[in-house]
Amino acid sequence: MSPTSSAAVSVPARVVAEELVPGDVPLWAHPEWMRDLPWLVQGTTGRGDGDEAFDLGLSGIQPVGAALDRWRRLRAYTGARTVAHSRQVHRAEVWTHAERGAPGILVMDGYDGHATSLDGLLLAVGVADCVPVSIVDPVRRAVSLVHSGWRGTAAGIVERGIAILRGTYGSAPADLRLHCGPAICGRCYEVGPEVHAGVRPGEPPPSAPTCIDLRQAIAERAAAVGVSPESVTVSAHCTRCGPGAFFSHRAGSHARQMGVLGIR
Repeated sequence: MSPTSSAAVSVPARVVAEELVPGDVPLWAHPEWMRDLPWLVQGTTGRGDGDEAFDLGLSGIQPVGAALDRWRRLRAYTGARTVAHSRQVHRAEVWTHAERGAPGILVMDGYDGHATSLDGLLLAVGVADCVPVSIVDPVRRAVSLVHSGWRGTAAGIVERGIAILRGTYGSAPADLRLHCGPAICGRCYEVGPEVHAGVRPGEPPPSAPTCIDLRQAIAERAAAVGVSPESVTVSAHCTRCGPGAFFSHRAGSHARQMGVLGIR
């Protein structure tokens, strides 16, 4: 089955509200994963409540030096030796990190996802309405993190992240745990027929702009390639209509938060 043709599987994705982790970096983490997977570093950064928003965007209007200072704070806070990020292109390319690289902040080019089994390496994807999708194999301690907007979802980036865990680390889909982090919700994300057709290719698209629940569609795609529906969760937080903890592109923000995932 190809990544772009997986049949939709209707699953009631369970909703989980990430919790703000204490500390000087605004990191919202999956509470069940914090309890069950203490070896995992995971979550999504937020806006923060200080005078200066915790914007991690490297291509927006803020000075790059200010953004890099926040990246350094994130690296120190999580205890990572190296943080890996990429200029994202809304496709389905996932890079497998077989080496940690030099200490510091690694900025790659042209990838929307990452995978690794190395400790001390923090994976990061930038989002501001798109979905940060964390995929974890707790048996083999391998992880994949992907940036899944509608184009990436249609291109099969979530399926690609799962396939890399299978092919590189021997992960069994039934062992995986998958979480769709803070993103725009199905009530706020009104899109045209081409988006519906791309995200759910097996269904007839609507004839006019209609809302779509991207996180639910991702959950269905994950189930279609063997991830147990009981192991799939979606965030309760909407970046657009939530209480303002996160940046939203559709709400007019140029800032970016980061989905992060790594092994301690």
